[in-house]
Amino acid sequence: MLAIKLDTLTNKDFFLHKILPSLLCILIGAGVLHAQAGTISGFVRDSTNHESLSFVNVFVKGTERGAATNRDGYFVITSLPRDTLEVIASIIGYAPASRRIDLREQDHIRLDFQLAPTVLAGEEVTITAQRQRFRQSVEVSTVTLDTREIKVAPAFVEADVFRTLQLLPGVQSISDYSSALYVRGSTPDQNLILLDGIPVYNPFHLGGVFSTFNTEAIKEAEFIAGGFSARYGGRMGSVLEIINRDGNARELSGQANISLISSKLLAEGPLPQLGALKGSFMLAGRRTYFDQIVDAVAYATGHAKKRGYVGFPYYFYDLQAKANLDLGDRHRVTVSLFKGRDVLKAVDKYDSETPDRYLEEDIASDVYKHRFAFDWSWGNTTRSIAWRWVVSPRLVSKVYLAGSRFRYGILTTDYSYDKIIYDDGVVSESSRENRFEIFDLVGDQTGRVELTYLPNSRHTILAGATRKWLHFNLGWTFAWRWTENGRTESRKDTSLWMDYRPVEQAIYLEDKWQVAPRLLVKAGLRTSSYSLHDDWDLEPRLGAKLFLRSDLALTASAGRYYQYLTTANPGDENFRVIDLWLPTPSDRSAPLSDHFITGVEYLTSDDLLLKVEAYVKSFTNLVYLEQGYYFFMEPDAEPGMEVALSEFHPARAAAYGLEFLAKKSSGKIRGWIGYTYAQTRWRTAEHGWYAPKYDRTHTLNLVADWQLSEKWHFSTACSYATGNPYTPILARYIPFEEYYGRYWEEHFGTSGEWFLLGGKNSARYPSYQRWDVSFVKRRPMGKTGSKEVYFQILNVLNHMNVFQYFYTEKYDPKANEDLGIQRSAIPMFPIFPTIGVRYEF
Repeated sequence: MLAIKLDTLTNKDFFLHKILPSLLCILIGAGVLHAQAGTISGFVRDSTNHESLSFVNVFVKGTERGAATNRDGYFVITSLPRDTLEVIASIIGYAPASRRIDLREQDHIRLDFQLAPTVLAGEEVTITAQRQRFRQSVEVSTVTLDTREIKVAPAFVEADVFRTLQLLPGVQSISDYSSALYVRGSTPDQNLILLDGIPVYNPFHLGGVFSTFNTEAIKEAEFIAGGFSARYGGRMGSVLEIINRDGNARELSGQANISLISSKLLAEGPLPQLGALKGSFMLAGRRTYFDQIVDAVAYATGHAKKRGYVGFPYYFYDLQAKANLDLGDRHRVTVSLFKGRDVLKAVDKYDSETPDRYLEEDIASDVYKHRFAFDWSWGNTTRSIAWRWVVSPRLVSKVYLAGSRFRYGILTTDYSYDKIIYDDGVVSESSRENRFEIFDLVGDQTGRVELTYLPNSRHTILAGATRKWLHFNLGWTFAWRWTENGRTESRKDTSLWMDYRPVEQAIYLEDKWQVAPRLLVKAGLRTSSYSLHDDWDLEPRLGAKLFLRSDLALTASAGRYYQYLTTANPGDENFRVIDLWLPTPSDRSAPLSDHFITGVEYLTSDDLLLKVEAYVKSFTNLVYLEQGYYFFMEPDAEPGMEVALSEFHPARAAAYGLEFLAKKSSGKIRGWIGYTYAQTRWRTAEHGWYAPKYDRTHTLNLVADWQLSEKWHFSTACSYATGNPYTPILARYIPFEEYYGRYWEEHFGTSGEWFLLGGKNSARYPSYQRWDVSFVKRRPMGKTGSKEVYFQILNVLNHMNVFQYFYTEKYDPKANEDLGIQRSAIPMFPIFPTIGVRYEF
C-alpha cells in the first residue's frame, strides 16, 4: 500500500488551524499580487433564463488570446495588449456577442455576456461546446450529457439519467430491473454520485428500477468512468456529477409531465430583487400515483370497506430545490435541497363480534380486534449551501457546507384486543402489542474549501481541503406490551449491530498545465486520512493530452484511489432494494484501486467525436460477503462493527477492457454508438479467480435521436450484450444426519434436500438483446409554451431476456418417479408500451 506516516497531520487541530489557513493565505495572496494589467474576466449566460453557459469560446478578435468558460460560465483572458480590443463570445446554438473595450488606462475589465439562443450555420466564429471540451479538457473517459440527451433515450415508463448512462461504453448492468451502474469492473458502491456537489448514498427508487433524480430538474450530468482528477475522492470506481438547473432568472416558467406511473412538476423563476441582491429559484417534484388510483376505484366500487382491503401499498416521491442569490458581481450563494422517499405500507384489520366468532356455552359475547401494520420506508435527504467568491480576476474561491442522510427502516406492529363477557356477568379484557423495528442510518456532514487560481494563460491551479463527519447506525429493536384485566407487562430488547462515527479528511492540489501548444497535462496529488487508521494515504493522479493535429489527440491517465466505505450486500444478489453501508474497520486495510487508461480522440469537422480507450484496473483489500450469508448479532456479543463484519472475507479483483464511442451532439440526428470489450475477475480464498455476476464480455449500444420535423422526433436505442455469469446447479444432496432429516421432514415438509451448486459463476445466461423506440410530437402552446406527447415501446421484438433461473424438484405421483430438478427462466421486461404528456409553460 502506498502510504506515508504523517503523525503531525493526524491531529485535527493542526489540520484545521495550520494547513487550511496556510493554503488560503498563499493562494489568496498570490491572486491579489498577480492582478496585473491586461486582464478581462466575466460570466457568460443564456439571455432567456440567465443560466450559465459552459465551454463558450471567448476570444479577442485579431489575436490568438482567448479562453473557454468553465462550468459556472466564468472566463479569464490574461496578458492582453493595452489597446482598444473587440471581444467575441460564441457557441453554436446562440447568436455571437461582441463588445469593444479599452485597456489602455485600465488593468482589468469585468465583461459579462448574455447570449441569445438562435440557429446559425456557417459562421466562422461559432464553435460548439463539444469542440471546446475537446481542446480544453484533459480528463479521459468523460462524457457529458445534457437534458435533451438524457430525455431522448427510450426508458422504462419515463426518462432516467441512470438508464441513459447504462448505454455508454464501459457501463454494465445486471438486469432490466436495476439501474445501478457497474463501471469498468467496479461495483455500484464504488461510484461517487454527486448532486450539486453533495454525495448521495442510495440513489434509487423501487429497488433500483428508477433513479432518485428528476430528469426535468437536471441541467447536465458529467460522467467520468475512470482516471478522475484529484478533486474527487472517497470512491475508487467512477464519478457521476449531476448539476441541477439554476432556475430562470428572467421570468416565471415551468414544466409538467404525466406518465403511466408518476406525475412531475417543475417551477422556476426570479427571486424578488432587493437593491443589488438578485437571484433565481428552481423547485421540482415527482410522485407516483398508482396507489391513489387504486384507492379511488376501491372507494367508488365499495371494495375499500370490505375486510382485508389494503390497497396498493407502495409509492415514492422526490423533491428538488435550488436557489441562487447574487450579492453584487463577485459573490453568489447557492442553496440546494433534495428529499426522496420510498414507502411500502400495508395495514390489515380484523374486527368481529358475536356471532361472528364461535362462542362457548358460558360466554355471552366476545369482541375481538386485530390490527397488523407493516411500514417499510427508505430514502435520501440532502442539503447544502455554497458560497462562490471572485476574489480577484485570477482567483475564485468556493466554500461548501453540505449534509447527506440516508435512512432505512422496517416497522411491524401486531396488536390484538379481546373482550369476553360471560353469562354470569364477569368481564375479561386483554390486549397484546408486538413491535419489531429494523433501522439503518448513513449520515454525512461535509465541509469543503476549493480555490481556483489562474496565474497565467498556461496554468489553472486547483487546491482544496475537505472534511467529512460520518455516522453509521444499524440495528433492530423488539418490544411487546401485554395487558390483562388491568395488569400490564412490557419489555423492550434492543440489539445494536453498529453505531460508528468515523471521520475522513483530505487535501488536494492539481495543475492543468499547457506545457506546449500541443501538450496538455493535469497533475494532481490527493492525500487523505481516515480516523480508524493511523496513516495518511497518498493518491497521485496524472493525465495528459497530446494533439497530433488540431482535431486528433492521444490521451493517457493514471491514478490511485482509496475508499473507506463498503456495502453489506451478498455479491451474488440479482435484485436488491437498498445498499447497507459500513465503514472499513480499524483492523482492515482500506480498499484501493489503480487506474491506467490510454486512448485516441478524433473530432470531425461536423462535430462527430470518435474515441477509443483501453484501460487496466486493479483492486486490493476488497471484502466479500459469501452467498447466503447475512448479518447476525451473536447473542452474547457486545455491539460493534467487528460482529457485523464477521461473515466478510478478503478479496481482490482485476479488470481490463477496450471501448469505442462515436458521439454526435449537434445537428438533426444526434446520438452515439458504443462498444465495450471487458473482462473482470474476482479472487477469493474459497473460489479462486472467477467472473462476477456483472461481467459482460461484449456490449454494443446504439442511441439515436432524429428530428424529423419541427413537430416530430423519433428516437431509438438498440442493445446487445453477452450474458452475465451465474452458478449452475449440478446436483442435490441431503446434508443432515438421519435424525435431523426426519425432524426437518416432520416440521417443514421436506427431508432437507438441498441443491449442490456447480463452479462459481461457471455458466452464462443467454445473450441480452433489446430494441426500444420512442415517438414525440411537439406542439406550441401560447407565446412561449409547448406540449409534447410521447409514445414509447420497450423491447419491440419481445425478446425473452433471462433474469434468473428457477429450480424446482419434479415428481410424478402416478409413476412414483422422481423426475429430478427442472429449470425454468424468470424473464426481464417483455414488450412494454407507454405513453405520456409533457407541458412547458
